[in-house]
Amino acid sequence: MQTITLQGNESISAILGLLEQAEDKEVLLSVPKGCEALEDDEVNLKLLRRWADNLALTLGLAIEDRSTQVLAKEAGFVVFASLEQGLRANLAQLDRRRRRTKGLPARPTVNPLLAPSSPQTAPRSGVRALLRSHTGILVAAVALVALLASLTIFLLPTATVTVRPVSEPVEASLRIRGALGLEEIDYELAQVPARTISVELESFDTIATTNKRDIPDGHAQGTVVLANKTTVPVTITAGTVVRTSFGDNVRFYTVADTWLPGELFTTARVGIIAAEPGPAGNVAPVTINVLEGEHAAQVDVLNDTRTTGGTVRRVSTVDGVDKVNLRAKLSKRIQEEAYQELTSSLQPGEFVPSESLAIAVLSETFDHKIDEVTDQLGLTMAVRVSGLAVDGAAGQKLVLALLAQRLEPGYDLVPDSATFAQGAVVSASPEEAEFIMSGRAAAAPAIDRQAVASAIAGQTAEAAQRLLMQQFELAAEPEIEIRGSILQRLPWWAQRIRVRVVTG
Repeated sequence: MQTITLQGNESISAILGLLEQAEDKEVLLSVPKGCEALEDDEVNLKLLRRWADNLALTLGLAIEDRSTQVLAKEAGFVVFASLEQGLRANLAQLDRRRRRTKGLPARPTVNPLLAPSSPQTAPRSGVRALLRSHTGILVAAVALVALLASLTIFLLPTATVTVRPVSEPVEASLRIRGALGLEEIDYELAQVPARTISVELESFDTIATTNKRDIPDGHAQGTVVLANKTTVPVTITAGTVVRTSFGDNVRFYTVADTWLPGELFTTARVGIIAAEPGPAGNVAPVTINVLEGEHAAQVDVLNDTRTTGGTVRRVSTVDGVDKVNLRAKLSKRIQEEAYQELTSSLQPGEFVPSESLAIAVLSETFDHKIDEVTDQLGLTMAVRVSGLAVDGAAGQKLVLALLAQRLEPGYDLVPDSATFAQGAVVSASPEEAEFIMSGRAAAAPAIDRQAVASAIAGQTAEAAQRLLMQQFELAAEPEIEIRGSILQRLPWWAQRIRVRVVTG
């Protein structure tokens, strides 16, 4: 099947020429909205039908304009609402079915005027030969008449009349309910279909810990005096423990090997450092008086000065409030990310009320425990977020129907003039959502295009303009374009006059 796509500004002669150049016997012609030669033009559509039959083409039309779709079906075409629909269809089968339904003869496979003669067996009688010869002549004559009629119609003048009636705004607002499981619009209850959509995400975030406390930092240092209580020489090795003997015993280590001579009450001084950090190691003079180990009975110890340098440091640690705050922070952010991902997967016209979102935590892992020292607490969370996708396009149809109900008698909505605005969401849950939608459109007096064409047929452009200005309330003088008329008059045949009604 061959596809021919029109731009919209082609004349009828150009379109017929495109069909004549077609290489395939099945042709799908794409007719855009606003096509000058075919839109709302019953005559040109019938001419196109005859031309396709004369070329033995199986022709289908993909037409965007709805009123032209109706005229094309009446003219005998297989009509599709879009090019994609036509490409998926079996054009030849649909054409045969339409012809059987209408009681029409089968589509001709060759041009009768150009059909080659084929050898036949000798007739059984002269009467049959005579009938056969007359039948051939009759078929050729009918085809010739049809061709001449088509050419005559093609050469007749045509005209396009554009009228702009005075339009008035019409507005409406409606509270609409999107319901889960609804298959189609409920115009009585103002309900539209909705469906559940979901997405799974995993994300990571951190928060600064807020709990503060002091922990031991520097080790206290000082010196002690060792005294030999015997006449036996002794060596006190580095790392020997000395301590206080009151309260919570504070332990220190000697920092060097110390030798005491074998004389009674000989002394030596050695440096010490606290075993644990912090201010607890800052002890007063004459408080370190115990030496531990194998030389405890042989040697006395005493600090004659205060030990110093034991300090604390303020640090941040994890507490329960930090975990609660981090969980809330990450949940909010991951919900926003999920909402963006959900909206990117919506069908045209759908929307997801943020109030309908439901978040289910699949897993969460903190990187620190309570009371651990750290400036930052991290959390990895996996969630499933679901929401209600509401068919907003269906809501627009509801508002459009309400606008139509508010028209005054004798008025129609101007095509493609409606605009819509989605208002506040009144309530929402995973199963349903209520929202406000408003609409605004232009309403203009209803104009019967066929009656207009009949009223001005055969008149001059000036006379037709005066008549239309008197008969209708127009925003501007009608625009009249006449083609192919030597006398510069509108065609006498009203079917050759195309009437366009526009606003703005």
